[in-house]
Amino acid sequence: MIHEALEIFVILKNKLLEVTRADLLKEGIDKPTYDSLISKGLIEEDGLKLSLTKKGEDFLISHREGYLHDRLIDKGNSLPEVGASEHWRRCHRIDADTLAEFYQRLRNMPYHIEDLLPLADLPEGKTGEIILMVGGRGMTRRLCEMGLTPGAKVRMVKKAPVGGPIILEVRSTEIAIGRGLASKMLVKPES
Repeated sequence: MIHEALEIFVILKNKLLEVTRADLLKEGIDKPTYDSLISKGLIEEDGLKLSLTKKGEDFLISHREGYLHDRLIDKGNSLPEVGASEHWRRCHRIDADTLAEFYQRLRNMPYHIEDLLPLADLPEGKTGEIILMVGGRGMTRRLCEMGLTPGAKVRMVKKAPVGGPIILEVRSTEIAIGRGLASKMLVKPES
């Protein structure tokens, strides 16, 4: 429940700019959870304003990174607790600059990580917003050249059977990409 409360805090912070205890309670964070956030040093009070501490940010990033890796990118394989950055570089071929950008996007993401899904899993006819890409600079550049950038809206037009390519509509243009690439892009489906 702590990671859920921190997710709510960050979303509120992006929306309201300043978050108070009353804002968290209004969003369903109960008093024991709120007290736990304070006592564990994950958020701190400054008058009525609340702020995320470095410890709280690290906890949130660790949760988001672990969820992203274990459930979406490398399904069934856990991200090592120590050396996660090295794992991303070695096993997923993400260079240091791209990894720094990746962590920045994780830090500032205005959505629950649990609300995202790989683009390859977006149902036909549905639309989603590209939030995050997980891959090296070359892959990211290639996707951006096709108009697949963070913040872009994409619609799943068609999925070829038996793991074939998928057809997307992005910026009023239809493009085809492989499922492997599509599985490394995370989208927030529109309701």
